[in-house]
Amino acid sequence: MNTYYMDRLVKGIGEYGFDAMLISPGEELNFLLDFAPTFCERFQGLFVRKDGGMFYICNLLYAGEFRKLLPAEIAVYPWFDGEVMTDVVRDVLREQGLLGGTIGVNSTAQGFNLLEIMDKVDVTFKNGKPLLENIRAVKNAEELQALRESAAIADEVFYETVKFIRPGMTEKEIGDFMCSRMKARGGYDTWVIVGAGENSSYPHYAGTDGVVQERDIVLMDFGCVFKGLYSDTTRTVFVGEPTEHQREVYDLVKRANEAAEDMVCLDAWIPDIDKKARDILDEKGYAKTLINRVGHGIGYMIHEQPEIKQSNPGRLVKGNAFSIEPGIYLAGDFGVRIEDIVIINEDGEREILNKTPKDLMII
Repeated sequence: MNTYYMDRLVKGIGEYGFDAMLISPGEELNFLLDFAPTFCERFQGLFVRKDGGMFYICNLLYAGEFRKLLPAEIAVYPWFDGEVMTDVVRDVLREQGLLGGTIGVNSTAQGFNLLEIMDKVDVTFKNGKPLLENIRAVKNAEELQALRESAAIADEVFYETVKFIRPGMTEKEIGDFMCSRMKARGGYDTWVIVGAGENSSYPHYAGTDGVVQERDIVLMDFGCVFKGLYSDTTRTVFVGEPTEHQREVYDLVKRANEAAEDMVCLDAWIPDIDKKARDILDEKGYAKTLINRVGHGIGYMIHEQPEIKQSNPGRLVKGNAFSIEPGIYLAGDFGVRIEDIVIINEDGEREILNKTPKDLMII
């Protein structure tokens, strides 16, 4: 059990006005309990009360196995297919003092189960996803160090990749090379987006069949997991001499990236960071092409809190980790993105984890 985050969860349950939190199987349950059970349509999940007590409801099909896998202090309440699930849930919640209460739910809780329970049981379910995100938005020193090491793996592979790319290669060949090199350096759960030519203009391009041409642009967004923590970086390079238009766009994106990063500091107002990047892109009318947020939190998931966007009214705190990734995307023509992971470190200072060059690179 991850006691550090479980303690933060228990504290947050009361602060959010919940009586308990329901965590259905998925990444969040695995993170808290190192528990990744079989999950089907039958209702199941971990309940964490605001006093720290915990219990698990599941179908009888899984009860024996789960009893062995879960910590001894977590009571397991099974229900049989021949019973009415909501009757069992009502009895358990009554025993646990939660009837009439408000229970937060995580991102993987199945809506049809929750609606059925609320229809038959005196309980109110509320969105608990923000609570689970916020308890992970502040990383400790060990986690910040793992983020540094994960970022270093991605940086090292970038240097290898720019020596590998040549005209005639497919996006898949480049992506496969990058994943293999990250794995060779100890990274796992590797992922890569490679967009060549006009494919670079699609922010979350999912193809792999594009072929690198002479005088082409190649956008690479990639990362891995190391010691449980993600890396995520993007660099855009040119195969042969770029056009003047491409140079202008690249310069704007680089300036937007660096200006937004310069605004990062302890207690910085998050919307201002997003706005700064867009203001620079809009010097040439390109802000409208940046259709996504300027950054996202990162840690045990590739997208966590804090989100760096104008609709997130909050301030940066020590232990935050997030991307800064402005881009210009000219659909069907080309795109440029430059992305770094930035943290507010143990000393409360800004630290940019990715060290690879951001000056325009021709390979």
